[in-house]
Amino acid sequence: MRSCPSSRRNPLVLLAVGALAAVLALPGPAAVGSAAAAVASAAQLQTVRFGSTQSLSDAGVFIGRERGYFREQGIDVEYVPFQSGPDTMVPLASGDLEVGSGNFGIVWLNAVERGIGIKAVADKGSARPGFEFVQVPLRRDLVESGQVRTPADLRGRRIGMSVLRSGGEALVADILARGGLTPDDVDLVALGYPEMLAGLANHALDAAVLIEPSLSAAVARGLVSTWEPGYGSTAFGGAYQASLVFYSGQFAAQTDLAQRFMVAYLKGVRAYNDAFLKGEGRADAVRILTETTAVKDPAVYDQMQMAGLDPDGRINEQSLEREVSYYRARGYYSGPVTPDQVIDPSFAAYAAQQLGPYR
Repeated sequence: MRSCPSSRRNPLVLLAVGALAAVLALPGPAAVGSAAAAVASAAQLQTVRFGSTQSLSDAGVFIGRERGYFREQGIDVEYVPFQSGPDTMVPLASGDLEVGSGNFGIVWLNAVERGIGIKAVADKGSARPGFEFVQVPLRRDLVESGQVRTPADLRGRRIGMSVLRSGGEALVADILARGGLTPDDVDLVALGYPEMLAGLANHALDAAVLIEPSLSAAVARGLVSTWEPGYGSTAFGGAYQASLVFYSGQFAAQTDLAQRFMVAYLKGVRAYNDAFLKGEGRADAVRILTETTAVKDPAVYDQMQMAGLDPDGRINEQSLEREVSYYRARGYYSGPVTPDQVIDPSFAAYAAQQLGPYR
């Protein structure tokens, strides 16, 4: 298990070393007592490992950790980086990871079908009006020349996405259906986000499923134009559930600790909404995100479409049902598991009750 640079040193060890230095530098029983109290306080924290791709939609965790919301709940969050969301499934299943995040998909349906007690417990990123951080933009020259005006004009076109047989593919299928097309009428190509930007630049791709910060980078470079508006949430019934928080079965069984984690997480999510909806504490939120995500330039946050994070952690079950229906229609998944068997909303409901209504 790898930790990101900020997590490689055990914070308990660092605090203990600092306390020892205080004892040596400040003579007298008062200094000794203060240092001992600091060590004892740190020792009472329970470590919870959170695995994710260090994305912008992790903001609830990053802000909550930086502002001490997890420490208030007696929790020390250890961030564990992964290349993709599905990569967290195995350590979640074994209990080597308490909390993970990622997009919903067939891997989670298969896990639940095999009896693995992983649960989706909260929203961790949705594309919805005002937060269109997932879109399917078109190559700019195709829009400006009028070659592509409606989804029907996508016939025979090449569309890039990070993973096939995924929510991104279901989103594209929803757009194509508006033009009387299916995925069989286009060429779907799996590529990384840097490769998608290159493909749009050299005209090897005609459209792509892009998320931030790749989306705003493509717009800034003049590679793409958005439409209708960008065919993000509006193409998926009003909101597209892009990412979720998952609990391992073992962690969910530790009800008190799992509830406390959710209280801290939603407090961080609400601070995020304060920043990017109301403008309250925005500069500090941007500072935290520049220090903890790959987007290091504060100016970029003025250009990006931020991820939608529900202040009560509610999961858009309708979006997941549309996704699973697509998998079944395409023959990607034929098992008995339904989204409600993957979701456990009780932790978010508890935390929202503890925090009170968000206004």
